[in-house]
Amino acid sequence: MAVEIKSGPEFDAGIPKPLFEARFDTEVVTHPSYDVSADGQRFLINTVVGEEKPITVVVNWQAGLKK
Repeated sequence: MAVEIKSGPEFDAGIPKPLFEARFDTEVVTHPSYDVSADGQRFLINTVVGEEKPITVVVNWQAGLKK
C-alpha cells in the first residue's frame, strides 16, 4: 500500500492505495515473503505464479533402459 503524505505544520496522510498485486504463500508464516532493497526503491517478493504442476517421480528407471 502507498499513502500520499503532505508535510507542513500539520501531518496529513491521504487514502491508502495498493502499489501492486501479489499472491503470497500463506502456509509459510515463519518469515516474511518479501524484502525491500537497501535504497528503498525495489521489492523482492517470493510469490506464487500460475498453477502448481504435478511432479512425476520414476523409480527403478534403470530397468527400463535394458528393454
